Amino acid sequence: MELLHYCYVEGLAKLKLINPELKLLFSVSDRNSAMTKVVANETLRKTFKENAYNLVKTFNYDGIDLDWEFPKEKDKENFVILLSELKIEFTKHDYLVTAAVRAIPIYKDTGYNVPEMSKYLDIINVMTYDFYGSWSKTTGQNSPLYSSSLDSAYERKYLNINASINNWVDAGAPKNILAMGLPFYGRTFTLKNASDHGIHAPSSGGGRPLAPTYYQILSNYQNFTTEWNEEQKAPYKYSGTTWLGYEDERSIIMKVKYAVDNQLFGVFLWHLGCDDVHGEFSDKKQTLVQTINDA
Repeated sequence: MELLHYCYVEGLAKLKLINPELKLLFSVSDRNSAMTKVVANETLRKTFKENAYNLVKTFNYDGIDLDWEFPKEKDKENFVILLSELKIEFTKHDYLVTAAVRAIPIYKDTGYNVPEMSKYLDIINVMTYDFYGSWSKTTGQNSPLYSSSLDSAYERKYLNINASINNWVDAGAPKNILAMGLPFYGRTFTLKNASDHGIHAPSSGGGRPLAPTYYQILSNYQNFTTEWNEEQKAPYKYSGTTWLGYEDERSIIMKVKYAVDNQLFGVFLWHLGCDDVHGEFSDKKQTLVQTINDA
């Protein structure tokens, strides 16, 4: 562990002195398909489990989050084996095992055995964002709560939060371990025609920057025209050929209410640094975080 990262890890642990109820987890992401090799090998799984446990114990954290977003079909059963082995060890010490997963649980070569995963995970963090972006042929909300009447059948089935959560439940995940993701950033598009600036307007790609933070949106997009997408419960902005789908306090409140009404575990966010941290454009610091807490 690099010294800089070590300092961050220790510093975060000290926050528990302020709030003893705070839970801190290490997040492990997949790099260069390393997880495929780990889960397929009994010795590597044992080493991974032991290292994860020692890391959590050493720094007085509360568990581990596996951020493996694109396991393949061949990884499906091995992933479950790793989760089961982690869960057995971590449960002895009241540590948590969670996972960050893609919004679509079952599609083509997705390596999720949802019912089996659910047996061993305390929380499944569903990344309900990046539904649309620079890769899309038309404009679209980054994290729409519901579908649009303009959506295709595929979009209605997969590209909104409500569909994603229902797909995970239908695949075998209990609602009470599902957490839905809230993005503290937007997605920009370059309109092909400045006069065609609604939802699903033709786009030639992303704008600049591709994913402005909430703070950047408040700072740099003040002169844009702002619209509210009532069907999908999210705002968007446009000016000239630049189009931006994003979140604001109103949309965040609606998403939190959705999580509560549907008896989900809760919500998570990506990420804290994208917020209006010092409250420069609001009467409260960490504007969107406070909005979540107050909702």
